[in-house]
Amino acid sequence: MSLLGALTPLGKVAGGSKLWLRCVIAHTAAGCVSTMLVGALLAEMGRWLGSQATGGIAFYFIGFLSLVLAAREWGWINFRIPQSNRQTEKFWAHEFGFVAASAMWGFHIGLGLATSVTYGGLWVLVAVILVLAEPVYGSMLMLAYWLGRALPVWVAPKLLLPGWDPMQLPEQFRRVDSRIAG
Repeated sequence: MSLLGALTPLGKVAGGSKLWLRCVIAHTAAGCVSTMLVGALLAEMGRWLGSQATGGIAFYFIGFLSLVLAAREWGWINFRIPQSNRQTEKFWAHEFGFVAASAMWGFHIGLGLATSVTYGGLWVLVAVILVLAEPVYGSMLMLAYWLGRALPVWVAPKLLLPGWDPMQLPEQFRRVDSRIAG
């Protein structure tokens, strides 16, 4: 959400669209690199742990994990998932400029497990990658996950209704999300 608030205004202000495009490309590309690296490393870790030998039992565990995490997301059960409570650094934009900061934000967020992720779906992907233990597959699965995370940054300027303040975009999304959930 904070990234949407940081980059979306660049796509809406006069003369900012070229800067916005460079920032979003840098963000997406850097995230692609880091997330594919994480996917390959997780698969290698799975190979090292010998998870390929577990066979079908591991997939029953992944199914069970998926159901438990879905129940958590729906509010049926409550527990904390493992996560880093780190956010990307806002000051990077002032220190390095928007394009470099966008790349740094993308790389950091693309690592997946190094930032705050409050939903459990990522852990299902991690489990699948560990079990399959195929670096190319792990990279591609994490890349698909990353592209899904990067998509809102690409479409956010087009979603703003006339009269909406781009700086308020994260709050607008929260309101829409709370109306859907509630």
